[in-house]
Amino acid sequence: MLPSEPDLAAKGSYGSEMLYSPADVATIVRFGLEHGVRVLPEIDSPAHTGSWAEAYPDIVSCANMFWWPAESEWADRLASEPGTGQLNPLNPNTYHVLKNVIGDVVALFPEPFYHAGGDEIIPGCWKADPAIQSFLSENGTLSQLLEKFVNSTFPYIVSLNRTVVYWEDILLDADVKVDPSFLPPEHTILQTWNNGPNNTKLIVSSGYRAIVSSSEFYYLDCGHGGFVGNDSQYDPPPTSGGSGNGGSWCGPFKTWQTIYNYDIAYGLTPEETKLVLGGEVALWSEQADQAVLDVRIWPRASAMAETLWSGNRDESGKKRYAEAMDRLNEWRHRMVNKGIRAEPLQPLWCIKNPGMCNTVHPFD
Repeated sequence: MLPSEPDLAAKGSYGSEMLYSPADVATIVRFGLEHGVRVLPEIDSPAHTGSWAEAYPDIVSCANMFWWPAESEWADRLASEPGTGQLNPLNPNTYHVLKNVIGDVVALFPEPFYHAGGDEIIPGCWKADPAIQSFLSENGTLSQLLEKFVNSTFPYIVSLNRTVVYWEDILLDADVKVDPSFLPPEHTILQTWNNGPNNTKLIVSSGYRAIVSSSEFYYLDCGHGGFVGNDSQYDPPPTSGGSGNGGSWCGPFKTWQTIYNYDIAYGLTPEETKLVLGGEVALWSEQADQAVLDVRIWPRASAMAETLWSGNRDESGKKRYAEAMDRLNEWRHRMVNKGIRAEPLQPLWCIKNPGMCNTVHPFD
């Protein structure tokens, strides 16, 4: 609950037991620092802000509308998943509220970065707003709307001595994006989640620092099916076979081997590689809560940590995925002994019979 804007949490949360107070945040930040972890929240905007409408309905476009109206094309959706809502860049009150939020977050989290989101701006949502309709009818564009939003918030964040982190969409989206001149590289970091090494290359070759969170390799929530109801893809003829991705847009499940094998500097020059700050696995919460948190994260996040810290190749250049299994098995056992419910990687028989579950037939 932010001191300057308490109604955002009080009215927009799922319940009073699902709030973080400033004291809670201070405890989490302190605990993290004591254990070598720096806590950096993402305060996404202008998209993914439907809950803000519970406190400030005037600043949110298309709030509480059905996300994908019947008979409409996917391109005409109001959100990429339920529910809807994006901040209105034309409303001056948008920036009054948002600057209060930014100021409080900067005070609560003593990091040199501020993650401002900027992903998944859906054209249909803004187009549903009467004020924005008027703007567009006068030859305005959605990208100009986003540029107005960025130009009204980015300099303020920088003035608070923060480097701004955005998702790559803000520069690479096909429909709504800003001109790079609005985001000087010295004050901007871009986090990539699409198109694997290709988008990483686009980011760093343009002079921006990058954080790699490729959905093809690092999304821990993938592979558990879809969560929308009444989904016709689950009603095929029994002879057609199943959906190749199991109903999950980013399926299949990202195994520890997939995570371990990924090279976040693939295809980059030595100078470009210097701009890759690191990687981050993501566990989005559409189908995750505290009941499954440990299982979904561990030990797959450990595989990512090792490959980023030590590299996934040995001194001779050989991939280390084979020998990593034994280390991860041991690490998983230690986590379980500490009460962390990390999922098993192999049958217990394999652990009791070292080497007997290996394969010695490499692919060509």
